[in-house]
Amino acid sequence: MPPGTDVVAQQNFLIPNATFFVELAIFMIVLGVIWFFVVPPIRKVLEEREKRVNETAVTAKEASEIFAEAEARYNKALEKARAEAAEIRNQARAEGRAILDELRGEAQQEADQIVAETTAHLRADADQVAAELRESVEPLAHDLADRMLGKNGRTRTSAGHQRGQGSS
Repeated sequence: MPPGTDVVAQQNFLIPNATFFVELAIFMIVLGVIWFFVVPPIRKVLEEREKRVNETAVTAKEASEIFAEAEARYNKALEKARAEAAEIRNQARAEGRAILDELRGEAQQEADQIVAETTAHLRADADQVAAELRESVEPLAHDLADRMLGKNGRTRTSAGHQRGQGSS
């Protein structure tokens, strides 16, 4: 065996030497520094973040509950407003129909009155025209009858005219 291999063979790798303990001490110091100076601010930030997330979740839950209540109130108010609008529409239609019926009745009364007045006026005019025709036709009829019978038309005609004028 070569002489260098004896030294290597004499050292057992399972038995720690001074280098191991120095490295272990440095590792422990670095771990302590990280543990006391780096980890607490990170923990603090993470805890604050978790707290904010929880607060946000609670706030979001409250907001969703408030929104649901507000939406329910809105829907109820909307239904109520629609019902009131329908009622107002129905009342307006009923009032419109009543006004229309009233106006139709008034118009019918006016039309009936105008027809009655016109009928009375036309009857009066017809009676007057008939009377005038009788007065003008009666002497002519007598004159024509006298001519047919051969009587003197002048004496009868003047008498007929006198009768017609006297009766007016």
